[in-house]
This record gives sequence, structure tokens and C-alpha cells, in this order.
Amino acid sequence: MLNVSQMEKDPVLSKEERGYIAELFADNITIASAGQGGASHTISVITEVPELIAPLLGQAKLTLLAEVGNYKLWFPLEMTLDESGQFNPVLGIPEVVEYVGKQRSWRSTELDELNISSDDLPGKIELLSLSSTGMALKLNSVDSVKQMSRNPELTLHLPDGQLLQLGMEPVRLHNQTLAAKITATKPNRDALRRFLFQRHRQRHPYLYQNMKN
Repeated sequence: MLNVSQMEKDPVLSKEERGYIAELFADNITIASAGQGGASHTISVITEVPELIAPLLGQAKLTLLAEVGNYKLWFPLEMTLDESGQFNPVLGIPEVVEYVGKQRSWRSTELDELNISSDDLPGKIELLSLSSTGMALKLNSVDSVKQMSRNPELTLHLPDGQLLQLGMEPVRLHNQTLAAKITATKPNRDALRRFLFQRHRQRHPYLYQNMKN
């Protein structure tokens, strides 16, 4: 269901843009029934992005929000004009947010094929959980955790061979486990968001099987 009323209230979009988006998504997006794995789907185009999401999407002014089961997929959306003056929507990689009790970036805990390393720490680092905003790490000693807190630069090795340079801000420390916020440049953050979105689709295929555009 396209939330056209929200678009009509927003002065950022022109009348032509609102009409184009409404026609485009009303015709081409199908909504899965609630019987499909208990998932219901709604689609909205909005410009008021929550503070939690805005920094992750590069301060995008326009987004496509897809509500899929207990998840929200926030797609950065840009409207471009082609040579003939037609509007073309360009969707970016979405941020997957789960909302059971409270909203937070979806985190993956099945990370055996990922490796994470630090130039300042030769010992093994175990990645316990990963989201666009943070991670949990387990090291081989308390001293290693303290050293990691002082030198928070990590390299994340993705399955496709990409190397992502990530910074971190320690949040909690318990024994040999460190929870931290992620800091990263836009290219690294976009690549991480792409990986997590692909992982979410792999882990929850029933949520996506009847959504097509």
C-alpha cells in the first residue's frame, strides 16, 4: 500500500514527482498476504527519516520505507530527470531495522565466514554479532580487549574478498567481550549495509518472496 497522503503533505516533492511515484509503485509493487509466513507488507515514500537512520543513509532527504513483517527497510531514494524530462527513481541499499519492543538496526550472529583483524593485535578476534551500527567481539584475553579499546581500528574481511576499514567506539566491556559502535567512511558503511541486507534476505527468504517491483 503506497502512502500517498504523506507525500501530498510534503512540500519537498513537486506535484509531478508525487504523481509519478504514486503511479509507479501502485502498479508495480505487490503486497504479500498475511498468510505468507505471517508477514504483511506496506510501502511508503516519506521524507521524515528517524534520527537513528538518517546518518546511516548519508542524510538522504527522500526514502522508500518497506515494512516487511517485523522489519523496516529504509531505502535512500533519489529522483533524477532523464534527457526527455521523465522522472527516474534511483534506490540505494536499504538499512534493515527490526522493531520488536524497540527499533534497532538488524544484527546478524551467523558470521563464521567473516574474518576481522587488527594490525595492532595479532591474536584471534571472534566476531559475535554485527549490524550497521555496532558489533560484539570476543578476544583471547582481557589485556587484548583493553589494547583493542586503545587502538580501535579493524579490518573486516567479507566473503566476496572486500576489505572494510572500520573504526569503533567501545560501549561495554565484560571479561573478554567488547561491545562497540561502528564508525566508518561512507563507502565502507555502504558496503557493510549491502552485506547485511543480502544476509537478511538469505536468512528470511519468505519475507521477500512475494515482494517484487
